[in-house]
Amino acid sequence: MKGFIFSYLTDYVEESFGLALVDELLTEIDLPSKGIYVAYESYAFSELVALVSAVSEKKQIPLEDLLEGFGRFVFPHLITRHDYIITDYSNPLDLIAGIENHIHIEVRKLYEDAELPNFTNVLQTKNKLVINYTSQRELAHFAIGLIKETLGHFNKQGSISMEKLTNQDHTTQFTIEIHEQ
Repeated sequence: MKGFIFSYLTDYVEESFGLALVDELLTEIDLPSKGIYVAYESYAFSELVALVSAVSEKKQIPLEDLLEGFGRFVFPHLITRHDYIITDYSNPLDLIAGIENHIHIEVRKLYEDAELPNFTNVLQTKNKLVINYTSQRELAHFAIGLIKETLGHFNKQGSISMEKLTNQDHTTQFTIEIHEQ
């Protein structure tokens, strides 16, 4: 996993819970990186799991809620750094539907060795998108946070549901519906 995600995680923890918690985590958890992350370098996913699990335990926040909050925190940073990617989109469903065939292509140009989840569009109408998310890392709740912020970025209200389809290939299906205002 790329270092910038780890940097965003420590920023999220600091902003949400204070610098003292970040210091505590980096002191208590035996991280191979020692908590020093370079944006374009890769680090073991197990470090992210260790950090998020520790925050969840220390703050008594369900892991799913913490990951969703982290996704919501990361979205504006990604948009700011890579705003050229979303200029082709005028609505959130098209942006989300374009993850695999547009956004991930752009990500791979920047990070050739990026290990990205797979998104497969199942159904798209004007106000509804059904998309399958497949990832060994199973960060579906992080993805929900990103999706919610995508809706907000386009000033849309909507609902998101998720259903775990398989444990074998780690596929979760998201159904995103836009509510007309």
